[in-house]
Amino acid sequence: MTRVFSVGKLPEAAYKVHQVALDIQNEIINIARPGTSCAELYNVATTIVEKEGLSANFMGTKQQAKFVGHGIGLQINELPVLTPRSKEELLPDMVFALEPKFVLPGTGAVGIENSFLVTQTGLEKLTLSEEQIIELH
Repeated sequence: MTRVFSVGKLPEAAYKVHQVALDIQNEIINIARPGTSCAELYNVATTIVEKEGLSANFMGTKQQAKFVGHGIGLQINELPVLTPRSKEELLPDMVFALEPKFVLPGTGAVGIENSFLVTQTGLEKLTLSEEQIIELH
């Protein structure tokens, strides 16, 4: 699970990219089912990012990660991996972390990470904590 905390208010760009990360998560929740390809889920994320004009900041800046999620199990990172070249499809009972994030130079990383169980009909979110940016005063 990843959450964003700030001391005071962040620049507006941080709130914008955070909302885009939530939009990516929501769209993936809407379409993911057993049989959905992991590459398709990655492509959904990058399509949203490109539409918003945020490709330069998605999953890094100079070195950008080419995945938006990974399996969770006995090891830290397991299959499936949500990457553009993945040949895998979601299967019932898989558990994976979905982690769309942006890096804003001078501000830091902003985004979300939640864990999901693939059910017979879709996804069940396993992490239920507040998702908005939490401002500390």
